[in-house]
Amino acid sequence: MPPFILACLLLLISFNVSGQVVLPDESLPFEPTEFYIAGVSNKSADKNAAFIRRYLLSSLPKNRSLRPVNITIRELNLRETKENNGRVKGSINLYLSYGLQKAYGIEHLVEYNGKLNFIRSAADSAAISRHLRSIARSGLVYFSNWIKANVNSNRKLARNVTISFSDYNEQLEGDTIYYDAKRPLTWADFQSRNPASSKFQALVLPGFGYNQEAKMSNGTIHVHLAVKTFLPKSASWAAHTGRDAYALNHEQRHFDIVKIISEQFKQKLLTKALTPDNFEALINMQYLDSYRDMNVMQKAYDTETSNGMNKNAQLMWNDRIDKALLKVSNDLNRMLP
Repeated sequence: MPPFILACLLLLISFNVSGQVVLPDESLPFEPTEFYIAGVSNKSADKNAAFIRRYLLSSLPKNRSLRPVNITIRELNLRETKENNGRVKGSINLYLSYGLQKAYGIEHLVEYNGKLNFIRSAADSAAISRHLRSIARSGLVYFSNWIKANVNSNRKLARNVTISFSDYNEQLEGDTIYYDAKRPLTWADFQSRNPASSKFQALVLPGFGYNQEAKMSNGTIHVHLAVKTFLPKSASWAAHTGRDAYALNHEQRHFDIVKIISEQFKQKLLTKALTPDNFEALINMQYLDSYRDMNVMQKAYDTETSNGMNKNAQLMWNDRIDKALLKVSNDLNRMLP
């Protein structure tokens, strides 16, 4: 082919009639194993950004079983200056933002800020196409390397969630009693002053909560909840009279009810479809629901037993609570791995 015809063909490949650079489709020399480019948006005013966008969209295979990634062209600047020696000095700045497509929008991952300086001959217009393609390719290689380095440790890239539990305790008991079947309440635990206006013989204020820890390994977020079923001594009080086993049992059953609910809290979480995007919200919502369940059960207990004055009802609740404690323990053991 005569040299002038070849030069014309290169010029037609590199420029369209408006003078914008056209990037030929060209596959990258690697195939991503963790992501595919699901979309590219352009926020740059540079006229060549549209062709960078097309290059980014078409250069990699789209394996939709991988993570969908969106690229935003934040900025593209191509500048050239003619030198006195007939050469052209140029620079390209490309600023890309990478994000993971989620149901709720784009979750930002990382940014790429590339710069390329070049010198070309005034006759070599095709060099612009090569340099634009080179910097765009560098942006894809950068992201591919980043995701490979972070796929097992970055929570934003997690695929799965596991959950486990323990019962929080303290080796040295202080003001707070953490539930233990081997450590029932005693009258010595009632360390608050007896309110002068109280109409009750005794009062306890048990509750439950949890400490949450989430660690990422091998692409999975491992969530651990240390569940606290507790009763503060400083908020427990009793009259000086009537401190017998029957009255103490009534207060112990309030503590037992909280244990039942805290175990049910664990069970209900084990039935949830926890994902990296929803696990924190689902845990929080279940905690609030379970806390309401606890308050409902405590109120029913006091109402039906007349705060322990109805002995027949108290016996029925004793049996009900014992059976519930056994059931939640057995059910949870069957559910846990």
